[in-house]
Amino acid sequence: MSYFNDYIARIKATKKLAREKNVPVWLIPFANSVGLILLTAVYLGVYTLVALVDIEKNMDYVPVWWNTLVVHADWIPLIYFAMISLTMLDKVLITIIIIQSAITKSIFEIIQKTDHKIWRKTGKDSYIANKIWWLQQKWIKAVVVDFLKQKFGGMVSVLGQL
Repeated sequence: MSYFNDYIARIKATKKLAREKNVPVWLIPFANSVGLILLTAVYLGVYTLVALVDIEKNMDYVPVWWNTLVVHADWIPLIYFAMISLTMLDKVLITIIIIQSAITKSIFEIIQKTDHKIWRKTGKDSYIANKIWWLQQKWIKAVVVDFLKQKFGGMVSVLGQL
């Protein structure tokens, strides 16, 4: 039981690392890590099934336990997923947090440098950042209006014109 308590503590420690590395939403690297582990488990499962088929082709006789193994072979990707998650999820999560932090930092630096160049040439302050902010607000408003139209139908048509 102490392994699971330590495991949960290691996962919670990645939240602290995400805050230190300025990753705003911890669930995004967590979902990326789980997806990466799931993809790895599926590939390992497929290659294991291919190996089982090749082994079966080369057998002179089929052992008694072989049919049981083949029947339960569909669970191999899930077994791989559980094993990898229980042993390496925190390490994969730390790696994804570090990568996302570096990418976010480099994007912000590029935006800042570009804004500075535009400011020197035209005198417009934070031109790129303001355009990104405007686009983001427009997109959020469109998503909210579409959601309200789906839920409430024609009653929201007045809000869509705002």
